[in-house]
Amino acid sequence: MTDTAAAFVVAALSLAVSVVSLSWQVVSHFLSGARVRCELSIAIHDDEDPIPSIVSEVVDRSTTDLQRIQGADFETYVHDAFSVVVRNTGREPVSVGVPYISDRRRSYWGGAPSRVRAIDFAMTGSICRLEPGEAKTWLLPMWEIVGKMRATRPGEALRCRAVILLGTGRWVKGRRTNTWHVPVGMTSLRQIPPP
Repeated sequence: MTDTAAAFVVAALSLAVSVVSLSWQVVSHFLSGARVRCELSIAIHDDEDPIPSIVSEVVDRSTTDLQRIQGADFETYVHDAFSVVVRNTGREPVSVGVPYISDRRRSYWGGAPSRVRAIDFAMTGSICRLEPGEAKTWLLPMWEIVGKMRATRPGEALRCRAVILLGTGRWVKGRRTNTWHVPVGMTSLRQIPPP
């Protein structure tokens, strides 16, 4: 083997080791960092009751069409809300903001700290800290958000999905299978009896 061929082999081996080392550092960064998931559910609650009843855990979750759960016995609960649960499934703490609801055109609705209600924890400002394995829940005013979405898209069925802004500036969306469909004209989970 000539000196040139030997130098080429050494250079190729060095390049391969460098690529493997860099790949491992990238994978290690993503595996050890904070990973956040957000889930959207439908909740009903009484303003006096700090613990909401999560409707979507009670009903058949094979569909996320709100029309399927309309008309159930919700008369004792006067408020409908989007319930957003944010979980840190990573190994590092992470800062998260208040959640938003996204539509299919990537517009974000809600998220004002004054209109979002933190459940079972106190939140000062619009950022909170999630430790590894921790989950926090917020309630967002459902029909107020749906009304604002409809103002920009009259006559369209809506698709609502949870979105959270991390302290790093990165947006995290809920899974597509966790998108709720709001039919055209629906304004309440309670069916209005026919006249």
